[in-house]
Amino acid sequence: MGDGAEAWTGPRAGCRTGGQVGEDIDAMVAALAWHVARLTDVQRHALSVTLLSWESPAGAAFRSYLAARCADLSRTIDLLESAARDLRSYGLLVQEAEATVRAVGPP
Repeated sequence: MGDGAEAWTGPRAGCRTGGQVGEDIDAMVAALAWHVARLTDVQRHALSVTLLSWESPAGAAFRSYLAARCADLSRTIDLLESAARDLRSYGLLVQEAEATVRAVGPP
């Protein structure tokens, strides 16, 4: 899936017929996980900078700024993880429905 950017490009992006929507949802969950990992890396690097000793008022202000941005990143990461969990649950329901349709056959 490359860099994850292609996972969502519009309201009907990736939608397929024939009972494969569950697989598309899995791909979106994977894309969310990719973004969570990237943001976690950014947050980790920013936090490491806040641990450096700053001797100047500007340096202290920069540390405060980074700490606030890290808190923002933490909230964003939490929201993306929550979205991935909810989407994963929805995907399981869709896959279950798709399996039922395959077992029963089309109407």
